[in-house]
Amino acid sequence: MISAKELSYDRERCYKEFPSLYNKQRKYVVALIIALLAASLVIGWNYYDIMWWVSWYRIVEKHGPQSIFSIYKLCEAPSCKAPYPPIAVITFVSVYALAMLAPYQVRYIILKLVLVVIPAYIIFRIIKRYRGSEIAMLWLLSLPFLQILFALQFDVLLALFILLSTIYTWHGEYRKAAISTAIATLIKPVAAVIAPLHLIFIYKKNGAKKALEYVAIAVAVGMAITAPFLFASGNSFIENVISFHASRPPQDASPWAIATFVLESGINMYNSLLNKLWMIPFLIAYLSTFLGLFTILKQKPSFSLGFLAVSTSISLILTITFSKIGNINYVVWFVPTSLMAFGCANLKKFYIITSLIVLLVSIPMSAIFLYLAPAISEKPTFIAEDIGYWDARALLMQSINYYIIYAISIIQQYSLSPIRILTPSDVLDSIIYMASLISFKKIILVSLVIVMQMLLMLLLIIHFRSLYGETLC
Repeated sequence: MISAKELSYDRERCYKEFPSLYNKQRKYVVALIIALLAASLVIGWNYYDIMWWVSWYRIVEKHGPQSIFSIYKLCEAPSCKAPYPPIAVITFVSVYALAMLAPYQVRYIILKLVLVVIPAYIIFRIIKRYRGSEIAMLWLLSLPFLQILFALQFDVLLALFILLSTIYTWHGEYRKAAISTAIATLIKPVAAVIAPLHLIFIYKKNGAKKALEYVAIAVAVGMAITAPFLFASGNSFIENVISFHASRPPQDASPWAIATFVLESGINMYNSLLNKLWMIPFLIAYLSTFLGLFTILKQKPSFSLGFLAVSTSISLILTITFSKIGNINYVVWFVPTSLMAFGCANLKKFYIITSLIVLLVSIPMSAIFLYLAPAISEKPTFIAEDIGYWDARALLMQSINYYIIYAISIIQQYSLSPIRILTPSDVLDSIIYMASLISFKKIILVSLVIVMQMLLMLLLIIHFRSLYGETLC
């Protein structure tokens, strides 16, 4: 744990980098956090993802609670898709069942509170304990977190278990670390990239016996949770959780996704080749970093929490950078561990770069070119993971919280002055000029991938520099 002396020095430096978090303006920062959280809670969600999740609940509602183990068999295209591991399925079905007990106007909020806000608050408390409330507030102000709160995904929950695994590993609580890693992997399998890294830290600190215990517990937990689903769904489980991801085309901000953006449905011709090629640079980068860290650890008598945290962040950034699925939501995974590791000068750079990823890449790529511009043009949007086209206007309309408009209409009835209510369709009609962006869609999307890769390289540089500083301690 960071000592009181180190924390005091950290605060002094952070005051220079983030003065508004310390001085009399702090109350305005807190007010800004509350306003951003409230807005992200109620505006809407990403309906494209949510509609698949709700289909899981409909199956359980129709066939009974025991049918949750048969989700992967009962979930049949085109009305249902279940490319998530069991914990994601169990979590959403349980939370949605809870939300169904409440009035429909607040179900948005219940889902986001349980799946995003509560895990985010636990992360806040952890960071506050180790780094102080000022740096913890940077977590609540981070745009990658607010993006997940707006869209609603499992990634903040995943970030929590990655952080817990990191802290438990450093404290020597390997059973808890193994359980946390297993849970993270059963939310999204790609989280498994942190396991080999944490394993070498355990081996370094406590030897082969504890390392094997970590592996055994993680595997046992994974098998115990997965076995009922695998037994009930058989090959359908493999097809949904493994085969789907292995065969899906490159997408989002991955450099391999340039081919997808250019070819769209034509990516089918080259998909099998790309599914093999992307692993070469990824494995080179990942294994080189893994061996480098192993070499450093052999020479160090001990390591700090900061060293372990920044190493964890590096493994996650490498995955986002070199994987064929460069999902921008994944950026939130390493925000907590990086906040745990960085000195204040690097924190400022980190906050700026992650904010730029959301502002310059995520919003244009996901919000504008995936939904908004096609919806305005009344053209279909290409969804890479389905290798197919969807009605962009319908998806966008379903993603907007109509209950906000409903609430405003009630206020209007009792207002002395008239309130003009704009429906989502009115808003789209008012920005019809954005339809011209469709003509430049492919060029801009390719440019956004390049920008994303540049920002990820900058993140890797500051993480490796921070790691180098830790090796000198």
